[in-house]
Amino acid sequence: MNDRPQSLKAQNAWFIRAILILHAAAFAYVAFEPFFLAQLAGSDALEKIKSTLTPGSLSLAVIVLAKLVLLGLVPARLRDFLIHWRWSHPLPGSRAFTKFGSADARVDMVGLEQRYGILPTDHAEQDQLFYKVYRAYADEVGVLDAHKSYLAARDIGIINLILFVLLPGFAWWAAGNLERVALYASALFASYILMALVAQIYAGRLVENVLSTASSDRGKT
Repeated sequence: MNDRPQSLKAQNAWFIRAILILHAAAFAYVAFEPFFLAQLAGSDALEKIKSTLTPGSLSLAVIVLAKLVLLGLVPARLRDFLIHWRWSHPLPGSRAFTKFGSADARVDMVGLEQRYGILPTDHAEQDQLFYKVYRAYADEVGVLDAHKSYLAARDIGIINLILFVLLPGFAWWAAGNLERVALYASALFASYILMALVAQIYAGRLVENVLSTASSDRGKT
């Protein structure tokens, strides 16, 4: 038996799949409203939805493939920019000590400096030191929770943005209803903005939790 713990992205996989199903349903409603409503009217609608998530089903395979393609379309640097809205050093680890640590009352900045030396102010150096500290406390509950939530919000935000670029044009071609498609496009863009903000919050919380844990622990370096 394989007892190795799942990665955080693997733990989030079911949630990402559910989001993709919701996106498919929303697109079907906008583009093919009468047909889609007729399909939902059947008594076996719930069973149809459940069948899409059945392991080994073709529907699940398509959903997994769609997730891989959508998330693989965006390079890591561009992804971080699109989520954090900063081109240069977008990740919050690059401001770990000058912004997040100093603003969190739980973080003992003096204690951190005693352990790690003079804390850097350069963005790249902050990012490097923060990653070193993070590696030592990556399995702490508070760090894991914030990291898992950040990854989920980040991936959903990227998917929402890609679908905002790709789907409204297809919906307009299929439905020809400008008002409905405009509302759909607005909802997609708003959902991207919302998830980017949520990801930024959890990313900052991740940094704060790492530093607060490190500053209260004298056993690791």
